[in-house]
Amino acid sequence: MGARTLCVGLLILVTVFGCRLISVAHSLTIEEIGMRVKGPLWNQTSIYISNLSDSGPIPLELGSLTNLTALVISSFQLTGPVPPELGNLTNLKLSGPIPRELGNLTNLDGLYLPGNRLSGSIPRELGNLANLSTLYLSTNDLSGPIPPELGKLAMLNNLYLSNNRLSGPIPRELGNLTGLYLGNNSLSGPIPPELGSLRLSDFCLGANSLSGPIPMELGNLANLKNIDLSHNNLSGSIPRELFNSTELLNLTLWDNNLSGPIPPELGKLAKLVYLDLDENDLSGPIPRELGNLTRLRELYLSRNRLSGPIPPELGNLIWLRSLGLSANDLSGSIPSSLCSFYREAFAPGNSKLVCNACGNNRPYCLEFQTKISSSPPLRPFVGGVVAGAASLLAIAILGY
Repeated sequence: MGARTLCVGLLILVTVFGCRLISVAHSLTIEEIGMRVKGPLWNQTSIYISNLSDSGPIPLELGSLTNLTALVISSFQLTGPVPPELGNLTNLKLSGPIPRELGNLTNLDGLYLPGNRLSGSIPRELGNLANLSTLYLSTNDLSGPIPPELGKLAMLNNLYLSNNRLSGPIPRELGNLTGLYLGNNSLSGPIPPELGSLRLSDFCLGANSLSGPIPMELGNLANLKNIDLSHNNLSGSIPRELFNSTELLNLTLWDNNLSGPIPPELGKLAKLVYLDLDENDLSGPIPRELGNLTRLRELYLSRNRLSGPIPPELGNLIWLRSLGLSANDLSGSIPSSLCSFYREAFAPGNSKLVCNACGNNRPYCLEFQTKISSSPPLRPFVGGVVAGAASLLAIAILGY
């Protein structure tokens, strides 16, 4: 690393992020740093590590310095991943805007700044980080649009921007992503159909203000495992093409304005473990093909306009532990295979349902109670919480 690059990097941290470099670990071996952490450095609040005399991984002993509010690591001798022990440094918090000068660190492989108090817009200069594979800015106070310049990052695999105040449309140009996490922002407009050409396995856009239909092009995402489009203003029917993504494990579409029938093609998702279509405007019968989802553990279809009988094929779902069919217009007898579920699985609503197939095991007819807990089951919000331990970190790694 040249002196000019090093000075620019330190200037960013000291003047913009406000680090006060009190303790300096300079020209030491990695082992010596570990020993000093247990000795004279144990109660320091700020540490600057630079120009190590040997090479190796970041000392995991740094994770015991729980008083740290500033940690600067600027040494190209360090190798390997960031140790999980650094997740103990819960006092590390960065604030203010992200400096555009970070765009000069063109050899940077990963930029991890989650769980801080960063504000302002995402600098378009980050689009210059040609070697960046992961950009992790979740759980801050960032605002403004997502810069389309991020689409120039051909090496970018994972983009974590959840839990901010980002607004405007989702850019059509977003590189070769495998993970896109934009949940809990204020993004608006349609979902770009161009996203169907990515290599996504995780596609998390929940809790925004997105509108329009779900693009049928999302059916091209052959590696898709998790999709969360919940709590938006999406409309139209659920595209049958979406069920071409046969690797899907979690499908979360609750709290939108989706209409029309539940496509029977949904039964092709043999690996699905979580399905949530609550709080839409879906109508028609529950497809018997849902009985093919034999790995399903949670099924939520409440607060729609579904009608007709409950298919007995749902009895094939032997791993099902949570069921929600309430606030619909279902009729007929509750299949005996579902008699183990209590009243809240079917009520309120569904006044035409009867429970005479349950014999003496008739919890639907009992007083309101719950099989699992007294509270509604928690929905896993895929877009909002990913790699939670990493959100405790606020570390700038300048070595490369």
